[in-house]
Amino acid sequence: MIKGSRWRNFYGRWVLGWPKTTIAIILICLGMSAYGLKDFRLDASGDALVLENDEDMRYYRKLIERYKSGDFVVITYSPPEELLSMASLARLKKVRDELIKLHRVSSIVTILDVPLFKNKPGNLKELKDNIRTLESPKIDLQRAIEEFRDSPIYQHMLVSEDMRSAAIQVNFKTDSSHELMLSRRLKLIEKKYEKTLTVKERNELDTIEDEYRRYKDEDRAARHQDIQDIRRIIGAYRSKAGFILGGVPMIVDDIITYVKNDLKVFGVGMFLLLVGTLYVMFRRKRWIVLPLASCFFSVFLMLGLLGLAHWDVTVVSSNFVSLQLILTLSLAIHIVVRYTELLGLRPQASNCEVMRDAVCDVFVPSLYCQLTTIAGFSSLMFCGILPVMNFGWMMTMGLGVSLVITHLFLPAAAVLLPRPPATFVEMKFGTPFTSFCARMVQGYRGWILAVGAILTVVTVIGCLRLEVENSFINYFKSSTEIFRGMKFIDRNLGGTTPLEITLEFKEQPGSEGTKPSAPNPGTAKSGTASPDDEFDKFREFEEEQTSKKYGFTTSKLELVEKVHDYLDAQPETGKVLSLATVWKTARSINEGKELDDFSAAILFNSLKGRDRELLVDPYVFIQNDQIRQIRITTRIKDSLPDIRRDALLKRIHGDLVKKVGLSEGQFRLAGLMVLYNNMLRSLFDSQIKTIGYTVLALTTMFLILLRSWKIALVAILPNLLATMSILGVMGIMDIPLDVMTITIVAISMGIAVDDTIHYLHRFHREILLDWDYPAAMRRCHGTIGNGMYYTSVPIILGFSILGLSNFVPSILFGLFVALAMIVALWSNLNLLPSLVLVFKPYGRGLSTQARRPGSDGKGLRDPH
Repeated sequence: MIKGSRWRNFYGRWVLGWPKTTIAIILICLGMSAYGLKDFRLDASGDALVLENDEDMRYYRKLIERYKSGDFVVITYSPPEELLSMASLARLKKVRDELIKLHRVSSIVTILDVPLFKNKPGNLKELKDNIRTLESPKIDLQRAIEEFRDSPIYQHMLVSEDMRSAAIQVNFKTDSSHELMLSRRLKLIEKKYEKTLTVKERNELDTIEDEYRRYKDEDRAARHQDIQDIRRIIGAYRSKAGFILGGVPMIVDDIITYVKNDLKVFGVGMFLLLVGTLYVMFRRKRWIVLPLASCFFSVFLMLGLLGLAHWDVTVVSSNFVSLQLILTLSLAIHIVVRYTELLGLRPQASNCEVMRDAVCDVFVPSLYCQLTTIAGFSSLMFCGILPVMNFGWMMTMGLGVSLVITHLFLPAAAVLLPRPPATFVEMKFGTPFTSFCARMVQGYRGWILAVGAILTVVTVIGCLRLEVENSFINYFKSSTEIFRGMKFIDRNLGGTTPLEITLEFKEQPGSEGTKPSAPNPGTAKSGTASPDDEFDKFREFEEEQTSKKYGFTTSKLELVEKVHDYLDAQPETGKVLSLATVWKTARSINEGKELDDFSAAILFNSLKGRDRELLVDPYVFIQNDQIRQIRITTRIKDSLPDIRRDALLKRIHGDLVKKVGLSEGQFRLAGLMVLYNNMLRSLFDSQIKTIGYTVLALTTMFLILLRSWKIALVAILPNLLATMSILGVMGIMDIPLDVMTITIVAISMGIAVDDTIHYLHRFHREILLDWDYPAAMRRCHGTIGNGMYYTSVPIILGFSILGLSNFVPSILFGLFVALAMIVALWSNLNLLPSLVLVFKPYGRGLSTQARRPGSDGKGLRDPH
């Protein structure tokens, strides 16, 4: 293929013959890519963790636009004294007044601000004049305590069950200047999914996406400042009371902070670790500087390309820098090991000739290694989850960049330096370990195969226990504010992950302007009403549009209450909010009397201004003066250890039909809970596709490279064990498969297969010398085995350092990839050669062929 003399002559003449020109071209490319760095950014928003073409996502976007759901954070307030004591309320007032002064805060909701319906004795008809707050004059504090303790509206939302803690909801202003752009973007995306987008609209969408990206940058920066300001305010009061900050904006901001911190801290830590590892291995400055320079140039160029392409790095792809750094170093080490090996074998050759042959010897297996790794990453594109798909594309591009930079820069820079002496210092570091493995393979093959079989059985058992779940609270260490905030809110203030039920009401023919039959407001006005009619004083309401007034009918509200009560009874749900919360409160106010349609109209239309914005508008959509949709919201208790989200959603859907009496099409489940569950279900399906696609791609690569089905099967088995063992360990340790851990399988197989290719490529050359399998095995362990050991150690150590992160996905990613590399190294230096010696996939050769000197594996030989 590319390994002939023509390739050697071309490479030696044009790349190594003009080393300064080669380096200059690389530096020019780096300079051009620097322009794209200004557009490189991180994105941890919720829409970066959902399926690319999810119908539920499009429906949820419509709900957000319809109900104008803005961003907000929640602060938990736990005073040392009684919650509704004067000292506690005075402190809460100070905090609220400082928060409301923040530029981008639109409103604050606390126990000081919400309406109290029972503070003044009276019935429903007096409700309009009886609504008070804790700051109203002549407030009855004891009644307020009782209402907060028993209220279906405020319990588990604004106050905890034990009345020791309260919630402060900080609502941020919506940017009205971008509403048209955001609305137009959603419409164009909808048309894109429906495949009805015209060329003009496609160009418009591209323009809007650029504007949307800038808007997200500005919004992210503003929200980060908001979070910092809020933390500063509550920090001043932490010595006097307990405060914990929570909410989606804070979680997103902290995730970005964690990822940036990991990139900085662990990037520096990994760099220092690699410097130390390279020094211990090679003991020469050039073999520290040149490989690391290759890594830096590759990563720098890739960051610029990502910026130019406007590909944001998400939580899923946040480790791509570490991956590319390690994979580039692996390519560089193989070149260095082969170069130092040839220095001793060819003392008369020039520095340029030795480097040329070293690069050409490792280029073919390195090329196939990159192609197989690309095959592993490209399998991520099957999952349908946008950030995972983009991660696959990023690493595919990154691997191509690494291959080119490493095979151009490192050799060109090395030939500009004087030829080093052939001391074989570079070959001694891994010799004790590889020699031990060679002795184990030759003397204890049966034991090695038995251990491999046991690991396979354990892996299968673990894989059968593997589950697909996603718990964001478990993404953070228990010592972090995010974890403490989410757990406190989850346990005491109504749950964390939102779930919504929407009830649809179709417009009835002639319904507009109709009125309920009893009581008839028309007869009441004409003087023929019953003398017991207690709503005479509210006749002024009849002059309004009665259709809107009577949209809140008892039949609709009773249906809402049934759904509300069902959700409230589920152990996995926290606070449930809907029109039924106000409806229940109204019944208790009305002296236990049942309410009719007219009473319902009076109730909901008597709520004005901020009270209506808090208690009515988020839960009903009115069009043409008729109710078209009613929204019921709840929050799932994410910290429950035994929660099974997919089963929960299926149970809720089935019970709403069988127990509540709704019909299919009358309701719909929505919200982040549904979106993340869709993602998880896709993960399970895509995991099978990922493994199947990767195995098929790797087998095809092995067939092309090794040209034998037998060798391909021998090669694929150790890699399957190394990769699947990760899933087995996850299953045994009850670590669920989620949007982060899905990438480990493709990554592990892509990296592990590199050593297999290098080993078998070298074994093929060694076996042709004498057809002595044990001797060929020992020679491979003494040569390419060192290269495999040298590349595996930095990978294992480099990824293990991520175990010190505060972000649990980074911890799991680092430790599992390191574990996969340990298993892969053992498999490739023990299990793989054992299988080769047992099955002899290369054939037995000529039994009478003369053995060449040195075939006992004690010496190195020049294959040229």
